[in-house]
Order: sequence, then C-alpha cells, then structure tokens
Amino acid sequence: MGTWFLSEQGLSMAPTSQLLLSPAGSFDVSDPLQCDFAMPLRARYFPMGFPVDLETNSVDLLSAAADLWSCFPPLAETPPVTLRVAVGERSTVQPRASLPKGQEHLISIVHSPENFAVADLAGAFAFAWLTQDVAADHAYCRYYFLEPLVYAMLNALHVTPLHASCIALNDRAVVLCGDSGAGKTSLAYGCARRGWQYLADDAAHIVRSSNDHSVVGRPYTIRFRESARCLFPELNRFTASRRQSGKIDFEIETHQLGLSIALKYPASHIVFLRREHRSAAAHLRPFPREEAERRLAQVICFGNERIRSEQRESIRRFVTLPVSELVYSDLESAERALRSLWTDLPR
Repeated sequence: MGTWFLSEQGLSMAPTSQLLLSPAGSFDVSDPLQCDFAMPLRARYFPMGFPVDLETNSVDLLSAAADLWSCFPPLAETPPVTLRVAVGERSTVQPRASLPKGQEHLISIVHSPENFAVADLAGAFAFAWLTQDVAADHAYCRYYFLEPLVYAMLNALHVTPLHASCIALNDRAVVLCGDSGAGKTSLAYGCARRGWQYLADDAAHIVRSSNDHSVVGRPYTIRFRESARCLFPELNRFTASRRQSGKIDFEIETHQLGLSIALKYPASHIVFLRREHRSAAAHLRPFPREEAERRLAQVICFGNERIRSEQRESIRRFVTLPVSELVYSDLESAERALRSLWTDLPR
C-alpha cells in the first residue's frame, strides 16, 4: 500500500512508513500542496461596492490592492468572494504575460511556473502564487492578476459588464455605448465638466439583483488616450505612460480633475455613439433594441452556461430602457443633446 507525495522531483508513490521517515527537501510532508501556507495579512475591500476578502503574506500585494479598491464604499450586503495570494521568492524564470484561459466555472492565468492563478467562479474563490518581484510591481500585479481575478468573480455572481461609459444627471444614469474610438470617455468627461456626475469611462456594470436597471462604475479614475490633450488642454499637466497592454495613455484620479462622481445610479437611457466628422449639430435618433442587445452581449465570454444565461437575461431586461443613437461631431452639442433626454422623463 503506497501513498502519493510531492517531492522536488515531482509526484511519487512510496510506502507510508517510508514517507514518514524520508526527508522531503523543502516540502512539508504533512502539507505537500502547501494548502496551509501562512497568509497572516487580511483585508476586506469593496470593489464596485461588493465585499472581497483578500488574504496574503505580502505587504506589497496588500498595498497594490489598496491602491485599487480602498476608495470604494460598501453598497451590497452579499457574502464576500475570497482571494488568497501567496508570495514566495524572487523569480527564477521571467514571467511572460498571456491571456487567461477558461472552461466552465474555472479560469486560469499562467505567466510562469512561479506566477499563476486559478479562479473558481462557482465557489467565489480564487488563489494565486506570485513571486516577490511581481508582487512589488503594482501595475503588473493589478492589471494581470488582481483585477481580472476579482472582477471575473464579481461578474459571475453579481453584475454584467458593459463596454460603455456612464454619466448621471438628476439621479439618473445614461450609458454611452460604442466601438473603440467612438468617443465614450471623451464625451463622459465632457459632460462631467458641464455638471454631470461621472461613473465610468469604458467599463460600466449592470447590477443583476436590482429592479431599477441600476448600474455601477469605477469612478475614482479616468483613462484617456494621449490624443485627448487636443480636446482638453487641462490634461497637459499629466504625463502619459505605457500601460501593461502596450497602449500609451494616462490614468488620472478624478479628484485631480475636480469631477463630481457617483458609484451607482439607476439607468434611464442607453445611447450608442456615432461620431461623424462634420459640423452639423448633434442629434438623437431611434436605435433598434435587437441590435442593442446583440452589441451589449458581445462581452459575455466566460463562465458556465448558468452564468452566461443570467448575464444575457440581464441585458435583455436592460434594453427595455429607451435606446437611442447619438450622431455628433463636437462635444458641446453632444452634451446638449444628451441633456434633452431629461425632458421626456416623468417629474
């Protein structure tokens, strides 16, 4: 009768008596998979208002998470999702960024044998093993591990992502949709400069449990392409940098721009943006609900069929809101056209 155990040479079988007496190198024979690895540092954060419990042994990792989520207040009384991140020695193999992979309720992120993560969407649990140098690189750690792990779990449980910016006026949100380059961030910021509240630049989320089409955002930062300096001269005092994705842009904390922000509002309108390079005044026109549903559902790309079905159903309900297309060339007339939506709302 033998027992499987883990050694530095891999997974092997040995008699129980031999296992108990044999040295196991750096492995603890009572915990061969390091399931009981000590993670004494713990914190609870509320990204988009939902509770997330983080457990780690790294001050660097905790600091990276605080940079991301310490601003968010609690909004929902839901069971927390759990993320455990063990940080070991420095890398012996240079990590190489790669896209996450998923099947059913599991998602994996593998950058090297020493830097990887697994998320169980059904169990609201994820864990990662990282090296010290990766944990110390806050931008890398946030972009490739913390954000995708936590937001994947929250998307599976509570929200449906939208490739859209979001602004609010008179306690009602307008979701601005469109392809890359349609001007979602610029128009959201342009409206915020004229008294609207800012919720999100290109990632808004439907709260699936709400009955009022509530949308939550990430309003504490806003990210611009470098070309936005031509539209907004006040951005010239900020320095652009190369993101982990390779794009050059700049991310600014919204308080530095004096913006009024909100985390969550019920939505009243969905607007698809069509930017045209001509001088005619901006105008709104009807947009087909079926096409709106199809476009919004394009971001549903992971999770088992139950998760995807819940997300598709939330979009189906969401497009019962008034849906329009905004044809515009300049931000000033576009903002006026959006403001006119409120004349149709009941007082």
